[in-house]
Amino acid sequence: MGSESPVTFSVHENLICASSDFFNKATSGEWKESKERSVRLEIFEEEVFQIYIHWLYRHTLPVRVDEPGLVGNDEYLQLAKAYVLGDYLQDTNFEDAVIDAIIEKTGSKARDDQCWYPVGAVIRYVYDNTLESSMARKLLVDLYAAWGTGSWLREWATEEDLPKEFLFDVAVAVLDLRPLLVLTPEANPCKYHKHTPEQHSLCYRNRSESAPKGPLSR
Repeated sequence: MGSESPVTFSVHENLICASSDFFNKATSGEWKESKERSVRLEIFEEEVFQIYIHWLYRHTLPVRVDEPGLVGNDEYLQLAKAYVLGDYLQDTNFEDAVIDAIIEKTGSKARDDQCWYPVGAVIRYVYDNTLESSMARKLLVDLYAAWGTGSWLREWATEEDLPKEFLFDVAVAVLDLRPLLVLTPEANPCKYHKHTPEQHSLCYRNRSESAPKGPLSR
């Protein structure tokens, strides 16, 4: 993984290949990784890949921080990094679970009895590491359009944290929502999943009756 001292993770091949198209392709055919039964992911942090391993085996995400302010925002940043990892690994179920975790965290009150939303570095990371069509971008924009206040930008972000594309996207979203009833993200999390509305039955939430209703584990 991405550190001076590489960390090795041992994972059941059938499990990870069934979940990730990236690993499925890397461990098949004539690829070097296929022969060595090993894949190097040097651009991702160890802690972020641990989140992915936790998901593979438990189908939950280890989201536990209920601190307000920047401490809680650090967890949003970890989730943003997990989303980018899922996109790299071509694991759409994991991406969708991370989206749900972010939505559930926004609706969970912190120790100060307030709900806190992703700010600052989270926005920059998502916009720097995803495409324009990214559902993570759409979620951030909708959260800001539906619930945001000026203080989110003035007090909890620097100019470097706020890409021009994000500010433009928020402005458009606010103008589009102004004449409409605002539908908050938690009302329909599948709106931000990789599957289409017609493929709702394929959502990871519907895998089995024993599957958890949400991605968070506490």
